[in-house]
Amino acid sequence: MTDTSSHPIQLSGIRRSRRLGSLADQIYQKLRTAIVRGDLPPDHKLVELEIAANMGTSQGPVREALQLLERDGLVERRARRATYVTRTSLDEIYEFFVIRSTIEAFAIRRALNRMTPEHDRIMLALIDDMRRDGKAGDMDALVEHDMEFHRLICEWSGSTVLVNAWMPLYSQIQRFILQTHQHYFRDLIELADTHQPIVAAMTARDANAAAAMIHEHVMLIWHKFDQQRKSDTV
Repeated sequence: MTDTSSHPIQLSGIRRSRRLGSLADQIYQKLRTAIVRGDLPPDHKLVELEIAANMGTSQGPVREALQLLERDGLVERRARRATYVTRTSLDEIYEFFVIRSTIEAFAIRRALNRMTPEHDRIMLALIDDMRRDGKAGDMDALVEHDMEFHRLICEWSGSTVLVNAWMPLYSQIQRFILQTHQHYFRDLIELADTHQPIVAAMTARDANAAAAMIHEHVMLIWHKFDQQRKSDTV
């Protein structure tokens, strides 16, 4: 049974730094990382007072950070205002993939109308970053660069609605990938290379191909997991 009792979150390394963002942002990033990596498991209780005491700050920034995590779908408020790490089923994960692929296919069509050669260079540089992460076996860094790649496509669409709809989906999928990659995503360089057909279609300014490639890319990760999971149960 999962231990849902609370325990202090180690936030002592967070500093009040303009470069790192506001204190609430820093607490949010620290807690988000702990959740998506599984250090804080589903149903784990997060207590504002304990986190604030551990941080040496007031509850205000902690409360703001928890609100951001709730926006991402990583925590939820239950009875008596207690906050817990969310739990998701495989059916829900599949739905996250499908909806995310639809959003990104729509976003990339809009983004292509705004893109310049500089945007192309940014995308290619991010693939290089992901390949280096893959060679180093650094899944955490690879997923962060992957997140930036897909987030930029949504941002370049010029639609805040798409960005706001996309972020919770990505957060849930990021958590899923980081917690299952050792079993289902052994070739990290291959995972990085799956972005290349997307950029090829983007640089060609082929909206139909780009939308098809990004849909295939997002769903490929689910299909790899689903196929491996089924073979493991045979």
